[in-house]
Amino acid sequence: ANRFIWDPWFVQVGDTLKHLKKSSETVGEGETGVLDGEEEATNEQVQYSLKRIQSSTFFTSPTEQDNAHNKNDEEELTLFDDLVNELTTLGRSIGLTAITPPWMSLYMDGDRQNLHTDAPQGQMAFVLSLCRDDNYVKNGSNDFSGGETMLLRSDILDYWKGFDGSKGLECGDIMRFVPPSPLGRCIVFDPRIPHGVNTVDGTLDPRKGRVVIHGWYNEPEVCFFGPWQKRDSDIDHDNVYYDNDDPATRAANQILEDSFQPLLQTLSSGEIGRVMGYLAIQLEIDEYGEVDNVLAVCDTLRADWDDYRGVIGYDEAERPVMEDAVSDVRLTIYETLKNLHFGDGEPGRVIVVP
Repeated sequence: ANRFIWDPWFVQVGDTLKHLKKSSETVGEGETGVLDGEEEATNEQVQYSLKRIQSSTFFTSPTEQDNAHNKNDEEELTLFDDLVNELTTLGRSIGLTAITPPWMSLYMDGDRQNLHTDAPQGQMAFVLSLCRDDNYVKNGSNDFSGGETMLLRSDILDYWKGFDGSKGLECGDIMRFVPPSPLGRCIVFDPRIPHGVNTVDGTLDPRKGRVVIHGWYNEPEVCFFGPWQKRDSDIDHDNVYYDNDDPATRAANQILEDSFQPLLQTLSSGEIGRVMGYLAIQLEIDEYGEVDNVLAVCDTLRADWDDYRGVIGYDEAERPVMEDAVSDVRLTIYETLKNLHFGDGEPGRVIVVP
């Protein structure tokens, strides 16, 4: 077996390029942006403490890695290849066709990830738990507690929108804590949301710690699923994925492209407020080519407050109507896609549009 392959990763805030620096910004009379001792205290905070390794190195032998570039058929795929294919299929279900080489991370007593964001790596992040259910304290074990994935709640991201000063907030109102079990749970989230890993308390046995595979999804593309060809008993149509240039989906892709041009013109005209985030829409097509259902399979849209216009009109009772750019964008996209027609074919065809 390979040994000495884990990378012990310990980083303090002061070790990064984003360490806190003193500022001359005035926040009040006699005060500055950074108080005495604050710079040192912040820079000493633990940002990352864990053991990590590229998953491909952990799960495949040196011989398998050497042969990886010579694979010509599915019979030569390893179990790790199967796992990557399954993760990639999950990404395609939300319109993202590629993943970064996945990491594997191990957390034992005292390990953690402080709050951070991963905006440059991809549109969405994923975390696949490999923790045994009987190692997590919430399941009756004494091996470890903590290790939850922490996510800043969406209403905190829009903190001042609809602010209620009559009540205070506590930890559970500010953060979500997703348990590291059960085994095989995979969560997907927008990496621009501040997130981290709660401090693990307990075991020093790596066989009983928090173990996860994680990475990022990217390369958004229109994805086609289902029987875009005539049904064949030898084809599992529910698990068939078509490229955009596949003859079976070329006509449908052209219909989408033709609809995108006026849609993009409307969204960029300035009549609708700007939004930020990621949206993937699933279209379910019936046998007559009509769009039977439109639903968001991934939606992290938020209004761009640099473009917020406030009151945009008044209703019949002279009450102010506030701009809701996110709802306007969603409705405009829905109305465009709902009215498309893709021609007769087999029922069960699906398109995911990022």
